Amino acid sequence: MSRPALLVIDPQVDFLALVEPGGPHTCGADAALAGMERLVAAARSGGTPLVVTQELHRPGRVDFGRELDGEEPVHCVEGTPGAELVEALRPRPGEHLVRKRRYSAFFATDLDLLLRGLGVDTIVACGLLSDVCVHYTSVDAHQLDLRVHVVPEACAGSSAAASLAAFAAVEYLQRDAVVTLEAAVGLLDYAATNEA
Repeated sequence: MSRPALLVIDPQVDFLALVEPGGPHTCGADAALAGMERLVAAARSGGTPLVVTQELHRPGRVDFGRELDGEEPVHCVEGTPGAELVEALRPRPGEHLVRKRRYSAFFATDLDLLLRGLGVDTIVACGLLSDVCVHYTSVDAHQLDLRVHVVPEACAGSSAAASLAAFAAVEYLQRDAVVTLEAAVGLLDYAATNEA
């Protein structure tokens, strides 16, 4: 029996500004937020562990590393409105917040330790951006031998093409890794029912 956790990756104001309107099989920001909220509600109602990540950078830019070498502007600077989590997706008491400095939520954080402590062997991943932080986090989860399920209806990316490529790359690593919103909700409900 798998023990899932819901991982909501970087639902932050700055990342919403980078989302390109959705194309075929991808979501725009509003649809992705609605999908994330539905997954969070399912996790909360079933007692599934919920982990929200938040990318943060120091104002002096000392921890951006190579992140600004590409297309991304300065983003998620501590103390700025853009770094804030979307209010509806902020963790509640008893839920978990993991702050990070890089794209992957596993890189230089305690996420792996937290998931092991919770007995988790499966992550249901959603969030922003599908082709950056969601992708890199899913790859690292795979390399840590976790089962991965990514929910495109609860993700948004920098472009439709980039999102589709990211989902295809994750599916290449784990067969059936990309799942519908309905299937993900069903997985969270099934896990809760079978733990009761």
